[in-house]
Amino acid sequence: MTRAVIFDIDGTITDTNPLLLEAIQKAYQEFTGENRPKEDFVFTLGIPSPETVRKLGIPENKSQDFVRRWQDLIKEAMPKVRVFSGMREVLETLKEADIPMAIVTAKVRSEMSYQFDHLGLNHFFKVIICAEDAPRPKPYPDPLLLACEKLSVTPQEALFLGDSVYDITAARLAGVPFALALWGALERERVLGMHPDFVLSSPRDLLKILRKGLRERARALL
Repeated sequence: MTRAVIFDIDGTITDTNPLLLEAIQKAYQEFTGENRPKEDFVFTLGIPSPETVRKLGIPENKSQDFVRRWQDLIKEAMPKVRVFSGMREVLETLKEADIPMAIVTAKVRSEMSYQFDHLGLNHFFKVIICAEDAPRPKPYPDPLLLACEKLSVTPQEALFLGDSVYDITAARLAGVPFALALWGALERERVLGMHPDFVLSSPRDLLKILRKGLRERARALL
């Protein structure tokens, strides 16, 4: 039975993926002069910024300036960020049901502070794991295993809700059941091809999964 829920942020809690893609696309064009389509940058969603810079081939002597410009563009877009419809109500319901929740994100903590804190959702989460908190970030299992440890549950007792290939890969490696957030997934066919344990069309579907598990648990005890 699910005893705790772990959440990704971008594309899961917040509708930020389009804005993040615009920011990295623009920063890359400014620094390289190359106008690449947004689809070329989807891989950057869900990995830490230092790894993004390395994979984009930004020269080391320009990397700090690139990250600074990239993050400035994200900051400019933050007023447009919205929490997905129904997500806040789901978090409130889980909090009232005393189901512990965590966040596992590839953001470093400084990025977390200006990309998420202003939304007023932090109090819902008992644990927040950022990129630097575990030995290796997603898609490695380390941050999920750390979240489970801090939540005092086994991996099998947790449920990870995310939208990306990195999320489902980390979940598989950690042995944590995975639910795909279709509402924010940009590579849904790829993730569906990896056979998530649950496929959710809206945040409220998460409550249906948990309620079904509680009913089955109750019947088993009869």
